[in-house]
Amino acid sequence: MLTQSNFDSLVLGSKDIWIVEFYAPWCGHCKALEPEYKQAAAQLKGTVKLGKVDATEHEQLGARFGVKGFPTIKVFGYGAKSDSKAFDYQAERTASAIVSYAMDLAEKADIDPDVHEMIN
Repeated sequence: MLTQSNFDSLVLGSKDIWIVEFYAPWCGHCKALEPEYKQAAAQLKGTVKLGKVDATEHEQLGARFGVKGFPTIKVFGYGAKSDSKAFDYQAERTASAIVSYAMDLAEKADIDPDVHEMIN
């Protein structure tokens, strides 16, 4: 769970791709998205990070990213991040669509591979 206090360090401070859902606990569309989002997160583990923000509890964070309705899904691409670089996720709200979208982002990103030195 992302909060006002950990959002900057976890998301903006990371070079990883993040997809973040801003939701309201009472929202029917958010409740419908939840199992799809969990399934996508499980499939993307180790590739793209998915996070959630309760925008009713962390209103300033929602306002900061222009959240006007629920759920709102924002994408934070690979590399250096800032508030202005976040963009809206516009694809279907199904696990398969989220995974496909995220894998496409990861494929297009110029991700430096982890380099491991072998010493004899």
